[in-house]
Amino acid sequence: MSKKIKIIVLIISIILIASLATFAWFIWNSKENTELTMTIGNLAEVTFTTGNDISEDNMGPVLDYKKDGEITTFSIKNKADYIYYVDIILNIDNIDNELKNNTFKYVLLESNDNNSFNEIKSGDFTSINTGSNIIYNLELDSNNTKYYKFIMYIDGNMENDISMMNKSISGYISVSAKDVLNLDESGANKPKLVDNMIPVMYNGSNWVKADSENSDENYKWYDYTNKQWANAVLVSSTNRNTYVEAEAGTVIPESEVLAYYVWIPRYKYKVWNINKVVGTDSYNAQTTGIDITFEEGTESTGDIICNEYDFSITEGNGLNETCSGSNGGYYTHPAFTFGD
Repeated sequence: MSKKIKIIVLIISIILIASLATFAWFIWNSKENTELTMTIGNLAEVTFTTGNDISEDNMGPVLDYKKDGEITTFSIKNKADYIYYVDIILNIDNIDNELKNNTFKYVLLESNDNNSFNEIKSGDFTSINTGSNIIYNLELDSNNTKYYKFIMYIDGNMENDISMMNKSISGYISVSAKDVLNLDESGANKPKLVDNMIPVMYNGSNWVKADSENSDENYKWYDYTNKQWANAVLVSSTNRNTYVEAEAGTVIPESEVLAYYVWIPRYKYKVWNINKVVGTDSYNAQTTGIDITFEEGTESTGDIICNEYDFSITEGNGLNETCSGSNGGYYTHPAFTFGD
């Protein structure tokens, strides 16, 4: 019998206007590929030992999914020396509507040693749509490896709809990883909570507890790309433990709040008039807004340095500072370097 290889090609083209160059990313997936290894930058190595294609058109009901289900096995290795977050994604190219049934199910198993597996997520295909569906997210420790089995099956222990016969589904499993310091595309540092501080978000009516891991889209704590800041509160001692241990989405009445806080990510800004000379602005910050770039970690990356201050204040004369650099350069805001 001839070996058939199904190739799925995903092409993502990004036009780089500045250089008029085109970058294309090709991914191929084959169910019959014995091993498929992908790397995610410097973060992760993902190995699909049976390929990551999940296309099926001849499934039947099974009584024991671990034995007779359609199994995709893979591992995720943290190559970095720090923790990162991982999304396991079910990508659907096509699914017949008849398969969006509560008897058509999936389960995800996890192992630390590729020997003993535990069920960590299960569901059915009633709400699975064409496109990317995040089915699980986790925090992976430095230099650690996790092993997984993704199994989909028709549950033979339930009454099955006859309309599911001869229907098909096609897609593949993929994995994405994010540095804990950069959970969104802004590059901003992840906010940190101190003891008894509760992450909150405003849902339009009330302050509610937010997801401190920022992985729940319904109760997202922050999104710097879209200018959603990370807020937190301290509450009265009477119900403090209740709110600390509460699930995301729990309403926190203003009557319980003792103080409100907001996390300001470390940033640098583009200086529009370093010498304070009229008519020499490098850009119109007043009308277009100040050009701000977030900084990762605790290192200053601004090329303007201001380190000499005149603290004597007289009438009509404020604080003066001496800076080195050029107009139009970037200056790390002094709030993040005070005392350096």
